[in-house]
Order: sequence, then structure tokens, then C-alpha cells
Amino acid sequence: MRPLLLLPLLSLSALAADPLPGHSAHGETFNEGPRQAAVLIPGCGDAVKFPISTKNPDAQKFFTQGIGQLHGFWYYESERSFRQAAALDPECPMAYWGMAMANVNNEKRAKGFLDKAVKLKDRANAREKQWIAVLENLYKDDKRDKKQRQLDCIRDFETLVQDDPKDIEAKAFLVWRIWFGKGDVPISSAQVVDAMLDQIFAAVPNHPAHHYRIHLWDDRKPIRAVTSAAQCGQASPGIAHMWHMPGHTFSKLKRFDDAVWQQEASTRVDHAYMIRSYILPDQIHNYAHNEEWLVRNFNELGRVKDALGLAKSLIANPRHPSNNTLDKSGTSASYGRTRLIETLTKWELWEDLKAFTATPAGHPGHDITRLRAAGLAAYHLNDLKALSEALKALEAITPPKPTEKSDKTKDTPKKANEPKKPDDKAKAISELKLLVAFLTPKAGKDSKTKLLEALKDSDIPKDRLARYWLKLNDKTKAAELAKNLPQDLAGYIAKAEILHAAGKTDEAKEAFEEVKKLAFAMDRDLPAFKRLTTTFAQDANWPAAAPKRTDSGIRPADLGQLGPMHWHPPVAPVFEALDLDAKPVKSSDFTSKKPTLFMFYLGHECGHCVEQMQAFAKAAADFEKAGIQLVGVTIEPSPVAKNLRSKLNLKKDQPLPFPILCDSSLEAFKKVRAYDDFEKDTLHATVLIDTKGNQRWQDISYTPFTDAKFILEEAKRLLSLKD
Repeated sequence: MRPLLLLPLLSLSALAADPLPGHSAHGETFNEGPRQAAVLIPGCGDAVKFPISTKNPDAQKFFTQGIGQLHGFWYYESERSFRQAAALDPECPMAYWGMAMANVNNEKRAKGFLDKAVKLKDRANAREKQWIAVLENLYKDDKRDKKQRQLDCIRDFETLVQDDPKDIEAKAFLVWRIWFGKGDVPISSAQVVDAMLDQIFAAVPNHPAHHYRIHLWDDRKPIRAVTSAAQCGQASPGIAHMWHMPGHTFSKLKRFDDAVWQQEASTRVDHAYMIRSYILPDQIHNYAHNEEWLVRNFNELGRVKDALGLAKSLIANPRHPSNNTLDKSGTSASYGRTRLIETLTKWELWEDLKAFTATPAGHPGHDITRLRAAGLAAYHLNDLKALSEALKALEAITPPKPTEKSDKTKDTPKKANEPKKPDDKAKAISELKLLVAFLTPKAGKDSKTKLLEALKDSDIPKDRLARYWLKLNDKTKAAELAKNLPQDLAGYIAKAEILHAAGKTDEAKEAFEEVKKLAFAMDRDLPAFKRLTTTFAQDANWPAAAPKRTDSGIRPADLGQLGPMHWHPPVAPVFEALDLDAKPVKSSDFTSKKPTLFMFYLGHECGHCVEQMQAFAKAAADFEKAGIQLVGVTIEPSPVAKNLRSKLNLKKDQPLPFPILCDSSLEAFKKVRAYDDFEKDTLHATVLIDTKGNQRWQDISYTPFTDAKFILEEAKRLLSLKD
């Protein structure tokens, strides 16, 4: 049992009995989430005021910061702030209320934190008891359906406002809850909700509730949110998501230059935070969403170099089996790969597309996308052999086994004569067959026409289909398709070129006039730009000037001051420990020679730690072959640490598979953040440091990382990347 004096958060009656090493003494709820101390981060909703009954002024500061982070949906750091408040004032029930609010998307953990708040409710004032009661009613175990729970929660927040009409935070959270619950209780009047936001801003003009106005109008009438879009990031400049959300508004208004500015500000703030806090990118749930949207908006402007740079950066980001792999949708890896292929295809960079589809980024779960892209590149490079090989490989893909249908669908009868929709593989095969026919001299026009007719209702973009019809010299069908292309930069470019090729000269010139308005930021070395210059203009200075805005808000003069454009690994802390001969060594003694994977474990009596050591001992030769050093770091002194030998079933004279360092002082554990600052106890950690001293990957948790195969392959991938 750990020393009770090291557990400041709760009374002794709340402690879990004999928790496993690395696990919280307060139960399962506290295992996950941030377990390192919070710091006061500038710009987390400085206009927020939410006084609570605490005598500790620092606890109040962290509580207020947590509220500001809640308004910015920065739940990971919000929970950390509330944990810090609880560490400073263990008897503060509102700190645990805050932790519950920070887990709005994890009901199980929210209930666990709320239980702690309820147990301390006698220490709350009357107003705080009302706030706690809102969540008590929401999570009460009864027979209400989701709709009724949402209605009751909204009404409980209304009561908070009615009892104290001057409480700005009550109004802000009421607006949030109305929006948050719209899936179960549709918003009947956005105008009425907006009127409450007007009340908030009349009292506090820079309140972070600007975030909620953007969400309120996002799918209805985004122009109503322009004023808030110009102030949202500025209201909470330390929170990346608050810079991102105005990008929603500006994107939907087709103000892509403004959208890009906002999303770039967001990514820079995110990267600065991640690097200084040793957080892997995909630990922040909104991160990849912002990045992939920014890639798309770069494409809207024709800023293709920037789009490609960011997509490649996403692919390069560290991966983790729990939150970032190629086969997990919505992650850096999957988004980066998808957006890279889209960008190269959209802007006809065929050599680059050919090169990318030949890299290990191809993955069994994504081979259809990769092979289709490879086929497209081969066609445009006039490489029939490579195109045929892509088609053959595509046809050879074995479809995944059908999964068990849900109860709602498995007994649903199929409609009579209902046509079977082609799957992704079938659509890709159909297109590549057409392209093979185009490059095959003996293929007749009739067969090509038949293949193209079959693609009429496929997923192929209309501009691509139109160009295929031009290939068959059917200018009428090509022109028909061109007239209905998207009204964006790429759409107008395709429209101008296709109509010109179809002999519609005047209409082509009209389309080019639209291109000129939208091409102010377009890269000038793109194939399309060069063709347009040759066909429609006298010189390369044909794009119009960038639009001048007066309603975009007051912005920092230099985006670079917010942080770096792309994530990069932070410099690893150098720590000291003792080897098994009690001689002092530094982590840099290892990393200066070769990349090193340090495994911080909690002693040979920790069963999970032993599993980790056994897994990596079996893989030690593979790591050595890859040029990666393994090093174990234990909390045990050297005489005790040597007992690991028996757990690894080593023979008498057999050496340990990797060095073991001893850190009974816990200073090394603290330096790498393998330490719970709130409970003053150690955590498990696996950390990869390269020869330049950069921390390339880490896993810090209440359980050890045991997937040696994964981290071996990931380490090789990361270490192969160019700086």
C-alpha cells in the first residue's frame, strides 16, 4: 500500500484498496486522463469569472482556467486544470464537478467524478449545490429516455439563469447545453438562443461563448456568426480549437483565405502546446479534424505546396495503436494519406502521385485507394504497363468478410429488383478498365464508349468524366458536364478548359473570369496555371488581387509567434540513474550512440511490468538489428532490481537482454513525466529518444506499453523520416 500522506486529493475513506502499480488510489475513474500537474496557460478565456468557495487563490485560478477550457472544448487540459484545483483544495466539490463536465463525452468517467463532488456537497455553498444538482439530475439512474434527460438538463440550466440573471456562466452553459443536446431535442428557434448570446456579449464582449454562436449557426446560416468568428480565437488565444471554429464559418461562406488563416492559427497553437507539454498530436481529439480541413482549404486557394506539406506532416506524425493508425478514420495518419492523394490527383501532379503510391504508405486496408491512384498516375504518364499492373492488383484484392448485421438491419427484406450498388473496388476497377482501353491502340471507340457510359453514376468527379468524353471527341457530353461543375477555383478551371476544348469559346472566357477572381493565392508552377496562362492570358500576372476584408477581426501580425506550422518532436529531458553496479549514468550516454527506447517500469513485483519486460526481452534481438537500444529503468535499488532475472527465466550465466537502470529517488521518472503529480506516485512510461536528443514517441499511462512489435515498426518509421 502506498504511503497515505502522498494522497492529497480525497479523504482516506475514498481510497481504493491496494491499487495496482500505476493505478490511481481513487479508483478507475482517475486512472485515465492527465496525471501531471497543470500550469496556468495564458489566453484560456481571460474574461471568464466563476468564483467558488475555496480559500486557496491558486485553486480558484485553476478552476477558472478549467471553465475557460470547457468553453473551448479543450477537455483534456480542462480536466487537468480541475485536477490541479482539487490537489490544491482537496475539499472543493466544484473541482470534481468540473472534472465531470470535462468528460461530457465519457459518461462513465463523468459519473465517477460527479460521485466525488456529491460526497463533498456539504462543503459547497447554496449556488454550488445547484450546479452540482444539474449533473446529479442528468446522470441519475432512472427510466427517462435521452430526450427527456436533455430537456431536464436544459431546464435545470434555465433555473440557474432564472435564480441569478447576472450569472454569465449560467447563461453560457445554458446556450452550450441547448446546442449540445440538439440531436435529441432539436433547437426550435436559433434566434432565441442567439438573443441570450447577445446578453452575454453585452455584459462581457470577449467572452468565449463566441464559440457557441459559431456552432449555433454553423449548419443553418453561417453569416450570422461572422462577428463572433472575428472574435472567437482572440477571446481564448491559448486554445487552438477557438481559432479553428471561425474556419467553419469562413469556409461555408467561401472566404477560404480567412478560413485558412484561422485554421493555420489553430494548428500553430496546437503544435506549440504539444511540443512544450510532451503531448502526441492525436491525443487532442479535434487536432486531426482541423488539420485535414486546413489541407482542403489550402486546395480551395490553389496553395498546393502548403497542402502537400501539411498532408505529409500528418502522415509523419507519431502513431499509437489507441489513437493514430492508418486504419483508424479521423486520425493524422488516415487523413494525411487521404488528403495527400486527393491533392496530387486534383492538381495533376502525376509523377509525385506515382512516387507516393509506391511507398509503404500503401496499406492492406487502403489498397483500393492506393491502386486506383497509381492507375490514374500511370494513365496520365502514358504508362500502360504500370496501369495494367495496378488494375491486376486491384482485381486480386480479396473483399473483407461481411460483418454480422445489426438487429435493426439483418432481417430487413431487400426490395424487389433493387439494383446492387457497386462497391469501392468495383468502381475503381471500372475506371481503370476504361483507362487501359484509352491507352490500348487496338481498343475500339464503341468499347470505350460502353465502358465510359457505365461510369455515369459512379463516384468519379464530373470534371474527370468530362475530360474522358473529350478523349472520345464527344464535345457535347463534355460541355454538358462542365456546365455543372462546383463553383470553386478547381471547378472553374476545369470548366474553362473543358468548354474551350469543346469549342464553347465565349463560355470558356466567362469561366476564366471567375478563375481570375479566385486564383489570387494559387501556386504559379502548377500545370493548370501554366495551361491557363497559355490559353487565356498574355502573361502570368492574370490573377486578381487578394480580397480586402474589414470584418475578419484584429489578428496577430505574425502567425509564427503562435507556434510552428508542423509538429516536431520536443527535446527530451536528460535524466540520471544508477546502473546495476550503482554507478551513475545519464540517458545521453545511451542516446548519443544510438536511438534508445527507455522502458520505465515499477519493479519486478508488478505483474504488468514483468509482462512488458518479457515482451521486449523476446524482441531485443530485433531492436538490436534495427539499431535501437533498449534500456529498462526501475524504481528499485540495484540489489532488488537484479531479481528481474528470475522473471525473465534467464539461465545462470545468461546476461540481461538490455541494461537496467535504477531510480529509487524517482528523479528520472519525474523528468520524463512518468509520475502522477497529484497523487505523488509513479506511472509506467515507454519513451523513444533519437541520437539528436529528440523525444520521438512516448506512452505514459497507468498500464505499461507491451506491444513490442508495434513500437519496433513505429520506431523504424519515425527514425527513417528526414528532419
